[in-house]
Amino acid sequence: MAQSEPNGLFAMVELNYQGVFNRNPFSYTGGVKTIFNDVDFSSMTYSEFVTFCERFMHEECKKFYYCEPDMSFMEGLNPISDDVEYSAFIFDAYGTDGVISVYVDHIGVGVDGWHDDEDNDDDEHESCIDGHQMILS
Repeated sequence: MAQSEPNGLFAMVELNYQGVFNRNPFSYTGGVKTIFNDVDFSSMTYSEFVTFCERFMHEECKKFYYCEPDMSFMEGLNPISDDVEYSAFIFDAYGTDGVISVYVDHIGVGVDGWHDDEDNDDDEHESCIDGHQMILS
């Protein structure tokens, strides 16, 4: 596993996978975290990034998201679904002195727009990305 010490050459990317996006409260729970500080993500295209992540995780990914540095998870979560969005991720990743977090959606439902209607959700239920609901006690 990559060490979590910055080396000054590459952005530190925290890959969060095998977890679940929760709608209320908006979060990503469970799964595995791995920090890369020795991978040159800036030399990759979006397609190469997807291939790298899938080979590392040994599983297919439907969607990727990253959280902009210094923003809340709800407000800073952005999709990475093409070369343009990947370039924005790289710009943000290399513009921070810390770690930038990437989140994997293995199911493919997506969370785009979830934060827009978070206030309209029923507080008694927690929706997960797979469409199931958990009753909170």
